[in-house]
Amino acid sequence: MMNDRTVHRQKLAMPTQSKPLLALIVLLSLLLSVLSAKAQTHDQALIFENVRLVDIDSATVGSPQRLMVAGGAIVDSLDESGARVVDAEGLFLIPGLAEMHAHVPNTQNVEQVQDVLNLFLAHGVTTIRGMLGEPGHLTLRAELASGQRTGPRLITSGPSLNGNSVSSVEQAVRLVRNQSEAGYDFLKLHPGLWPETFDTLTRTADGLGMDYAGHVSLAVGLDRALASNQATIDHLDGYAQALVPPDHPAANQQPGFFGMAIAHALDSARIEAVAERTHVAGAWNVPTQTLIENIAVNNVDELMERPAMRWVPDGLRQQWSGQITQLRAQHSADDLGRFVDMRRKLIAALHEADAGLLLGADAPQIMNVPGDSTHHELALLVASGLAPAEALATGTTKVAHFLDQPAHACLAPGCVADLVLLQANPLENIDHTRAIAGVMRAGRWFDRAALDAMLADIEQRANPTGPG
Repeated sequence: MMNDRTVHRQKLAMPTQSKPLLALIVLLSLLLSVLSAKAQTHDQALIFENVRLVDIDSATVGSPQRLMVAGGAIVDSLDESGARVVDAEGLFLIPGLAEMHAHVPNTQNVEQVQDVLNLFLAHGVTTIRGMLGEPGHLTLRAELASGQRTGPRLITSGPSLNGNSVSSVEQAVRLVRNQSEAGYDFLKLHPGLWPETFDTLTRTADGLGMDYAGHVSLAVGLDRALASNQATIDHLDGYAQALVPPDHPAANQQPGFFGMAIAHALDSARIEAVAERTHVAGAWNVPTQTLIENIAVNNVDELMERPAMRWVPDGLRQQWSGQITQLRAQHSADDLGRFVDMRRKLIAALHEADAGLLLGADAPQIMNVPGDSTHHELALLVASGLAPAEALATGTTKVAHFLDQPAHACLAPGCVADLVLLQANPLENIDHTRAIAGVMRAGRWFDRAALDAMLADIEQRANPTGPG
């Protein structure tokens, strides 16, 4: 059976190239990075004329106005003589979206990394939280921050801390200290940790002021994770076990993939209490519901026919389809449907309890294409009971609050100019977040033509002979 770490190793791989061609691609990529860096050091001011600002917290849209950007931030005045003007009449501006459960390929795969970054950016994602880091991601983070590399802002974990990498309390202390000193933003927890190693790991991280986030190991359990300072619980991991009554036979059963194997035993009467415990603990959740629904209930043929699949190599699409078949074979359709329904009810209850929710789809992953899947996740949050503005908040203002970075996800002078220009009002229909007229990342403007060119290049590399 495939465990979660196996799932996370699936890559959005591009077709294999010959060594001479690969060397040429790497050289060209490095040259483009240099040219991009030179282009971005030129600070061109920009004015959005007659744009309507979407206030996500109040769920309102303002009257047409001008919004000015210079030096990578929104400003209240500038020298207009050299400013670029974007006619935004009839258009809507929102803060850039954050994908809080992303995966960045190994930086040895230069082309693959850039394609993933561009897919996120082209879909309005201006911040990504990388959930499985490696040393090269530290350099990548700096390149993205300085403008040497095109793409979203990167917040990155270190390498996985799990039952294999952390086999003793001494090793827990050493690995946490090493990752802290290396400069990773937070620690990524994967399954397999035991209570004593989890406690040592979290105590050491707390002492160093370092966040930790991710999974809830089976031996640790949800309540122990909530009692720690775990910043986020991802995939709603551990919640299924908490929804099984302690006297039910399934309470001692292996839960399977995030609880799929015990779906028949989940008790909806326990949801409200566990949501309230989450609120009291101050823990945030990144549900990645689209990943679960892809695996459990979505029609596979329809998934394969999604427009975003043109950016995925045919071999990987087939691999994803096979993984879904493998996972579904272990459960009945009724249990899988019930599992999805209970998770949606849990998402709604967490929201009602004011337990923090953050936007994250888990991409690239099974049928989840970077950026595209973020919009599917927004739609599923709305389907679970959130209003469009509330869903948007999970990827904008709530992220700024979670990170304690008030200069992000706002549309006022002094705010970082990470912006998405939309053709329709997203408060009326969450699918309008897909109607992107342009994206701005730290003041650098990508109009629709530039975004389309990015996507066309990715499609050509992924499927040079056309869709499979």
